[in-house]
Amino acid sequence: MMSGHVEPLSERPRRVWLMGLANVTYGYLFAVPLVTVPQQLAARGMPEPEIANIGAMVMAVSLATFALAPVLDTSMSRRRWSVTLGLLATVLTLAVLRLPTSSALLTPGLAVMALTTSLYNAAIGGWLGAALPKNCDETVGTWFGIGNALGFSLGAMSQFWLLTHLPTPLGALAVAVIGVLTLPILLALPRPLADRKAMRETFGTLARDVAHLAKRGPVLRIALLLAMPCAAFTLTNAFGGLGGDFHASASVVGAANGMGQMVASLLGALAIRLVMTRMQAPLLLLLVGSLGAAFTLMLLPLPHMAPVYVLAVLGECAAQTSAQVVQNAIIFRSIAPDDPLASSQFGLLQSALIVPYAYMQALDGYGYHLAGGVAGSLLMDAGVSLVACALMVMPVLRWLRKGQLEADLANPQPAERESMA
Repeated sequence: MMSGHVEPLSERPRRVWLMGLANVTYGYLFAVPLVTVPQQLAARGMPEPEIANIGAMVMAVSLATFALAPVLDTSMSRRRWSVTLGLLATVLTLAVLRLPTSSALLTPGLAVMALTTSLYNAAIGGWLGAALPKNCDETVGTWFGIGNALGFSLGAMSQFWLLTHLPTPLGALAVAVIGVLTLPILLALPRPLADRKAMRETFGTLARDVAHLAKRGPVLRIALLLAMPCAAFTLTNAFGGLGGDFHASASVVGAANGMGQMVASLLGALAIRLVMTRMQAPLLLLLVGSLGAAFTLMLLPLPHMAPVYVLAVLGECAAQTSAQVVQNAIIFRSIAPDDPLASSQFGLLQSALIVPYAYMQALDGYGYHLAGGVAGSLLMDAGVSLVACALMVMPVLRWLRKGQLEADLANPQPAERESMA
C-alpha cells in the first residue's frame, strides 16, 4: 500500500446529513425509468405487464454495477468518479427523454442510463463509507435514504409535467438541468487526499482484490439478506402506471407520487431512524418488511378509488424508504474505515439490494396479469415478502449473535493497494 493513503476522519464531521443528500441525484435520475417513462407509456396505452417488464429489465441491467464498481477503486479518486458519472448519467437522461416512446432504443437507453446512475451511487457510497467515522453510519445511512427518496419524489413530481407542458426539446432539457443542479452537494463531502497508482498497476491487482472482497464473510451474508425480497416494496415503482386502475386522474397520480411521496418518505425515514437506536438494523429490516406486507394486504378489500390510490402510494413509499434507510445503515456498517475496496463492496451490496427490485417488479406484473388486475400485484408483493421475512429470521438472529454482519474493526482487512476515498 502506498504511503499517500487517505486517513479516515477520526472525529464526527459537521453536516453529515448534507453529505447523505448527495444521493438526491441518484433518486432523481432513477425516477425517469421507474415513474416518468412508465407514465408516458401508460398514456400511450401500453398494458401494465409490459410496462412492468421494461422496469424489470432496467433493474436487471443495473445489477452489472457489481461487475463494474471495482473500477471506481482504480485510476482516479472516487470524488472525480462521482462528478464524472453524475454528469454522464444526466446527459444520458437527456438523450433517453429525446427518444420517442415507441423507439426500439428506449429500453436499452434506460438500462444504460440506470446503470450509470447506479455506479454514481456506488462511487459516493464507497467514498462516504471509507472516509467517515463508524459512529456516522446510521446518520449518513438515514440521509442517504432521504436523499434517494427526496430526489425520486422530486423527479416523479416534476419530470412528467415538464415533458408534457414544455415544448419537446425544452422539457427534456429542463429535466436534465435539474439533475445537474443537485451535484454541488458533492462539495460537502470530505476531500480525497490519496496519491494514485498508474492505471495499469491498479487494474493489474483488480482481479485479486475482487476475489479478496468475495471472501469477506459479512459481505456475503449481507448480500444474501439484501437479495431476499423481504422489503423491496416494488409496487412504488409501478404506481405511476396504475392510476387508471384506481380511477385516479393524472393530477392525483402526480400529486401522490410527487409531494405526497416526498412527505411520506421524509417522515418514514426520520421515524425509522429513531427506532434504529433501539433495535438492531438487520432485525428491523425484517420487521419493516413484515409490517409493510401487512399494509399491502390491508389494501386488498378496499375499493379502487382515488383516495385508496393515494393511501397505497403514501403507505408503500413510507415503508420502502424506511427499509432503504435500514439497508443503508447495514451497508455502511459493513465497510471498514479507509477500506481500499469500499466502492467495490458498496457496489456489490447495492447490486444485491437491486436484485429483488428486478424480479419483484416482474412478479408484481405477473400477479397483475394472473389475477386480471391490481389485486394480483398486491397479493403477489405481500405474499412473497412475508415468506422471505419468515425464512430469514433464524439466520439473521444467528449472525447477530455471533457478530457476523459488521466490519471487523479490530482486525481490518489487509489493503493491497491504496485507498481511493
